[in-house]
Order: sequence, then C-alpha cells, then structure tokens
Amino acid sequence: MAEHVRDLLTGGPSMRMEVDAGGATVLLRTLPLMVHGASAGAAILIRDVTEVKRRDRALISKDATIREIHHRVKNNLQTVAALLRLQARRTANAEGREALIESVRRVSSIALVHDALSMSVDEQVNLDEVIDRILPIMNDVASVDRPIRINRVGDLGVLDSDRATALIMVITELVQNAIEHAFDPAAQGGSVTIRAERSARWLDVVVHDDGRGLPEGFNLEKSDSLGLQIVRTLVSAELDGSLGMREAPERGTDVVLRVPIGRRGRLMVQ
Repeated sequence: MAEHVRDLLTGGPSMRMEVDAGGATVLLRTLPLMVHGASAGAAILIRDVTEVKRRDRALISKDATIREIHHRVKNNLQTVAALLRLQARRTANAEGREALIESVRRVSSIALVHDALSMSVDEQVNLDEVIDRILPIMNDVASVDRPIRINRVGDLGVLDSDRATALIMVITELVQNAIEHAFDPAAQGGSVTIRAERSARWLDVVVHDDGRGLPEGFNLEKSDSLGLQIVRTLVSAELDGSLGMREAPERGTDVVLRVPIGRRGRLMVQ
C-alpha cells in the first residue's frame, strides 16, 4: 500500500482492491489529490464491506439451491412422464391409452418450465423458448393421423415463474384441442397459429386454426372437455385473465386469451 501511495503521488493510477483478513472484508480505494494540476497528496478510502460480501455469498448460494431444486423437479417429472408413457404402451384400452398420452404431454410441459428455471438467475421464464420447444412434439402425442403445421407469430416475452407454468399449460392445451378437434377427419392437413402481442399491461394471445369452425351450439363454459376445463380453471384462478372463442374472420376458430402482466410482468429486452 505504501508503495502504491508513493506511485500515486508521482502521477500513478488510482487503485481499488478488497482485502480479506480475520473474517472481515475491507474495500480500499486510493485517489490522487490535485491542486492547480499538481499532485498535493493522496486520499485513502477504507470501507468495511464484510456484511455486503456475506449477503452476496448467501444470495449466490440461495440462487444455486433454487436452480438445483428446479433441476431435480424437472428430472422427477421426466421420470413420471416416462412411466406414464410405458403404461400407455401396455394399455389395450384406446381411451385409457389416449388419456395417459395426454398426461405425458402435460407433465412434459411442466418439466420444460422447470428446465428453463434451472438455467434462469431471476425466476423469470422465457415463454417463447419453452413454447418453441414444446410445439415440435405436439403432433407426436396427438391422436390424429394427419400432420398439422404449428407456428408462432409475435413474442410472448418473459413472465414470473408463478404464472409461466399456468400460461404454458393453457397455450399447449388450446393448441392440442385445435389439433384434435378443429379439422375434418378427411382433411389432408391444416395449421394452428399462436399469435402473441404484448404491451406494458397485457399479454394477448390468439390461438387460430383454419379448420371447420365451432360446432353449432358450442358453449365454452359448458364444455365437458378435460383440456378446456383445465384451461378455464388456470385462466381464472392462476392467471386472472379472460378467455373466449369465436369464429375466425376467414375460416376456422380463434381462441382469444388476455392475461394481465402489469408490474409483475416484464418485457423481454432484445
């Protein structure tokens, strides 16, 4: 330190360093004192940052623990999905097999959220990344023979982990419902598009299909479909959002979802 002060008095650079000793951490900083452009001395600033460093270490340890928990939850969910998949293969009843396969998809979707959280440092989920990982497998688990094109337009952004799981479940259920019910069995194919638009207060999502449209007399609130029941429950109880279905302007069906984000959400910065 004395040598550095001597260098500082002769025009040397200032210095900043941390010193650990006896369980304490001290931040040292030297600054030149100038009078009329000439060196007149040096100032040494000393600050005890022991508590700050302790909190930093505790925070790092906490973050690592949380990420490890998400990683283990993901692994456990993947094990559950694998067991359900094995059971589905051994089930002769077609309805039971289809129910097990749908459960595999739901569990796998939640596992992907925990996988994203295991790599996140702030408990925020990049919805676009998770959805883009789920969409390619949607056709594989659907109980239809024809391939359906699935794509996403617009950015969903990021959302806190508490609501991200629910929102991803809602979107995947709506896409799966469109794949399995929107198209005529004789059709050669079709497409499902997820359109997202985000503002400072709202996330608006439209799941559009170019299928045969809503059946006559269809009522979303009275539908006994398990998938739609899950969607209604999650939208109202977990997301505090709104949900509606309507005939698309040209062809097919639009499912319209609006979720408030406000202060708890955050726009993704590119």
